[in-house]
Amino acid sequence: MTALSLEDVTKIYESASSKIKALANASLTVREGESLCVMGPSGSGKTTLLKVSAGLLKPDSGKVELFGVDVYALSGWERTRLRSLHTAFMPQEDLLIETLSVRENVELPLIIEGYPRREREALVEEALKDLGLRSEGDRRPSEVSGGERRRISLARCLVKSPRILFADEPTSNLDSGTALEVIHLLKELNRRGATIVISTHDPLIAEEFRNVIYLRDGSIQKTWRGNFHEPPLHRLRD
Repeated sequence: MTALSLEDVTKIYESASSKIKALANASLTVREGESLCVMGPSGSGKTTLLKVSAGLLKPDSGKVELFGVDVYALSGWERTRLRSLHTAFMPQEDLLIETLSVRENVELPLIIEGYPRREREALVEEALKDLGLRSEGDRRPSEVSGGERRRISLARCLVKSPRILFADEPTSNLDSGTALEVIHLLKELNRRGATIVISTHDPLIAEEFRNVIYLRDGSIQKTWRGNFHEPPLHRLRD
């Protein structure tokens, strides 16, 4: 089954003095259980692509489908429900609440959704265990490392077992060793059946994935399926 499909998607940001085409007729397909890495420099449209794909940002034209559903043909409430049931979005920023414990930060989406307390506690403990955070549950985000903060953000995304996870630059501001730890966690989740779509500007991160697209100036310039190798920089600029 197709998890995500974009067909000729365009998104333009307008200001009083200019127009920026963040996405230009972008088309792609991700099957359920696959992983996809969106690679490109800063300003290439990666975040816009992920937000449009996740149902968070309506495109100006084109069609976006999640699990066969035309996302932007839905009402606002229906789209919110679709996202709640099937997706999770991990932004570049941690967006953790510093006054809450690690455990409470992970529990927050379940509270918003109205999960019963016992079910919340069980799901949170499972997520903390999966992400290696059980011993950190009572600490505050300010008391843990940068890599642990990213794992907390990831645990909060995964606590409801989404069918597809969008992770926008999940290794930003991490050293290379910690970055690879986060990527290996994402790949393990993919092996368990979750569909994963991530963005990165780092070719070394992209090399960890079999399926990669290269985005520049809002346009998908190259696609690798099953065998990504970093091309010479001059070719990426062409």
